Amino acid sequence: MTTTSSRHGATEPHTPAAPYWRLLVLTAVAAATDAVSYLGLGHVFPANMTGNTVLLATGLTAGSADDAAHSAAALGGFVVGAGLAGASAGAKRWDRVTTTWLMADAALLIAAATWWAVLGKAQPHGAAQFGLIGLVSTAMGVQSAAVSHLDVGVSTTYITGTWTSVSVWATQMVGGRRPVSTAKNRVQPAVLVCYFGAALVAGLVYHATTT
Repeated sequence: MTTTSSRHGATEPHTPAAPYWRLLVLTAVAAATDAVSYLGLGHVFPANMTGNTVLLATGLTAGSADDAAHSAAALGGFVVGAGLAGASAGAKRWDRVTTTWLMADAALLIAAATWWAVLGKAQPHGAAQFGLIGLVSTAMGVQSAAVSHLDVGVSTTYITGTWTSVSVWATQMVGGRRPVSTAKNRVQPAVLVCYFGAALVAGLVYHATTT
């Protein structure tokens, strides 16, 4: 892995021909998947395991077996996908392994979308619902692990850390400090905008096509 030097002499991980536009595409896919799944698959987040962990806990405490089961299915699918993709992670660059796993990610999402379309229901129930949750959550686990091994400091599936980094960076700017300008700092605001925009569009499309 090669590195680039920052203004203070530190080194920053660098992916050859850093594919940040691809990361934005993946971000949009994850946001749209989360939005549509939350609306149509029993309020689960295939890409956001923090939310699912809380929903699992609150479902158990409230005695809501359905809510707990949905969250457990999402967590299980994500863990399986991330574990499989993470186990084969190689060099910290966009290589054949990364491409292969992201193709698997796309295949799982296409399979889920096709299945959902064949069902013809805005909100599937029963085994079909759990099957769809498992597929999309496994896809998001694969994507998350594939991107994390690139070591570019940007996540496409969960953005709490991104919000934190952008907030700190913006506060430093407002306070008169000049934070180090890195590729990661430059792309993170775009990730936030992309995530929000994709979720917004996905929500609008879902409501427009199911009402």
